[in-house]
Amino acid sequence: MNKKTIITALLTLAALTVQAQTKVWDNIVMGYANAPIINVNRVALYADRTDVSLHIDYRKGRQMGFSRGTALKAGGKDYKVTGATVIKLDEPYTMPEDTLNLTLTFEPLPVTTQRFDFTSPDGLQLLNIRNANSLPEDITNTYWRNESTGDWMIGITPNHVIYKNKVWDIVSQTEKKDAYTLTINDGTIIKVGKMKKGQRIITIGKEKPATCSPIVTAALPDYPTKDMRKGFVDNGYRTNDSVTIIGWMKDMPQQAWERGKEFSVGIENIFRDKEESSYAKMDSLGRFTLKMPILNSSQVFLDWGRTSNSTLLEPGKTYFLLYDFMAGQMLWMGDDVRLQNELLAHPHDWNEDRIADKEEGKVTAMQFKVRTDASRAASMTKLQNCLTQHPNLSQRYIDYLTGYYLTDQGESMMQARFSIPGYDLPKEYMDYVGNELWKKACKPYTLYRDFSTFIRDYLNHLRDQQLGDWGELFRNTALRLDQQGVVTLTDDEREALNQYVAMRNQLEAGVKNDISQQERDSLIKAFNSSETVTALNALIKRLGKPLQDEMNLTGYRQTMEVLDSVGCDRTLRDISLARQFCRAINESRGPLPDAAVNMMEQEVQLPSAKAAVMALQNKYLEIQQRDITKSGILKSNNDVANMSDGEQILRKLTEPYRGRLVLLDIWGTWCGPCKAALSHSQEEYERLKDYNLVYLYLANRSPEDGWKNVIKEYNVTGENVVHYNLPADQQSAVEHFLQVHSWPTYKLIDRDGKVLDVNADPRNLESLAKLLDQMK
Repeated sequence: MNKKTIITALLTLAALTVQAQTKVWDNIVMGYANAPIINVNRVALYADRTDVSLHIDYRKGRQMGFSRGTALKAGGKDYKVTGATVIKLDEPYTMPEDTLNLTLTFEPLPVTTQRFDFTSPDGLQLLNIRNANSLPEDITNTYWRNESTGDWMIGITPNHVIYKNKVWDIVSQTEKKDAYTLTINDGTIIKVGKMKKGQRIITIGKEKPATCSPIVTAALPDYPTKDMRKGFVDNGYRTNDSVTIIGWMKDMPQQAWERGKEFSVGIENIFRDKEESSYAKMDSLGRFTLKMPILNSSQVFLDWGRTSNSTLLEPGKTYFLLYDFMAGQMLWMGDDVRLQNELLAHPHDWNEDRIADKEEGKVTAMQFKVRTDASRAASMTKLQNCLTQHPNLSQRYIDYLTGYYLTDQGESMMQARFSIPGYDLPKEYMDYVGNELWKKACKPYTLYRDFSTFIRDYLNHLRDQQLGDWGELFRNTALRLDQQGVVTLTDDEREALNQYVAMRNQLEAGVKNDISQQERDSLIKAFNSSETVTALNALIKRLGKPLQDEMNLTGYRQTMEVLDSVGCDRTLRDISLARQFCRAINESRGPLPDAAVNMMEQEVQLPSAKAAVMALQNKYLEIQQRDITKSGILKSNNDVANMSDGEQILRKLTEPYRGRLVLLDIWGTWCGPCKAALSHSQEEYERLKDYNLVYLYLANRSPEDGWKNVIKEYNVTGENVVHYNLPADQQSAVEHFLQVHSWPTYKLIDRDGKVLDVNADPRNLESLAKLLDQMK
């Protein structure tokens, strides 16, 4: 062999050696991640470095970054970051778009590495990163799918077997030449054959042997055949129907356990237009059983925070959910869970088109429609591409995503009305919503959470257009009640009613002008603080229940006219009417008057819709019977009678508490965020019990009965708690002094009665506690 031949051979050998020392993972599976916005999509292990490629989903304009303390952990050692593409280490990086791809370079991991963790000093954890193409060496912590059906058939952990929607104890286990025999606690014998070409024959008891492959991806792989079934379970919106989830949140890290020891499922209550949660306690291993009410087939949100997954659940069914945190795998087991597994493997887009604050007044309604058209079209194109790559995806999966994107566009387009000056949506816009989105709504109507929001915004907009301005309705109703002798108006009040309509028209014309959002906000604030609006707020409170009841009845009649005009079936009509009755109870925090109950009984036929209204009605009838007048927390307004200066009124109210800190809460029975915060009052009192606070509550425009009912409902009571429901003019004076423009508003008053310029919001209890620590 001559010298040239020797050199060529050596170079070839060197190249082969480098190639042998380079290993690329391009099908990544990741375990628990406390930052779900980050995905690892490629790992390259070189002799001199390791490259980790990341895909980041984060809003445009937000900042992110990685420090030089970022490291990979494998085999008990740390391998530090040495460089990055796109960004600079230790420097904040502003997202130019909503997604970002970059590569971090680390000290070289051994090329024999099978898995590693990704950590950073700020607490970021991406655990158990590995190559999905690697087959398990034995059966410990493995999950197996039936090759014939495509279903997840069995899971095997060190001490348990998951089979037929249940976790069984392993009583005994033996192994011989890669074949295993297990006995579970009901006596069933499970035989697992040797691995051959990536498959094992598994025989469970007397069942037929099944050829199985290990599930190595984060979700179940594609099913082997196409499922052409259409439709979803529709039980007719049956009251007292339920669904059962049995599950295992397996190998949760401490960070996940700190979110609580209950598994939660959130589901939209379509009658009450709110999300409600059901809970099940987990045992020390993370196992649970949850049987929860479900009105009909519904989108649900699974233990949000520990997961970021939604799925569809159907009434009458039992599901088994596994979330293996260390393996990063989530799987469904059950009689009919194909759709649920497909949604895990190929989740829908989370489209939420909105007009940003800085765009208000600049983006027209029709321009926004074009934006939502583009989002929906992009999602449908993505779905078609997914079908090309995964042709066996079921027809129910296709239908579910198609309906989801339709509903999502409807929700976005009607939410946009709040960002269009004067809620001025053109006919072309509303015709599209009505004909293409409302009339094509998917059934059952509980299928998607966002349909509930769509119903509310669409019908409210049409009703507002038909009713005209709320002020006109208010004026006409008050004048009619005056003529009927139900109430008595003064000449000044009649004048204020007429002035309001003219002022309101002037305001609407003003906000439609080509002005900045800040200028619009100033016009609205000036309107709300005017003498006329202050006088009418006082009138609303004085007229109280007769006015509210009559306006509600008018609203119900108008809703029925709108529903009959837009076209909907009897079920959707009943759901929509029941929602308005429930809303009236919720806003007043009191029961419906007899006339409204009679109207509901006559107009609503759907049994579950009637039951939802009456359950809420009976709740507030019961609350109303409770007596808290002797508790001493409801204070008389006599001490500030005839006072009109807001500062002086507030000083008088807080005078008895000099020497103590006072936490002031300005709220209203009509204010949803206010009531949500009040529902945590006892938690607040317990957390802040060491600071000897006085809790002073001032109610804005709140009817007497509703005011008391909210206090009773949320138990806003205690030795250091005082409540006032001041006359409207005095409440407005106090709010004007404090410059209140939103509700709830919180203020901290020091021991000398001085209002402090600090953030005293108790909805962030820990921050408030730190502030109070500084004032000890």
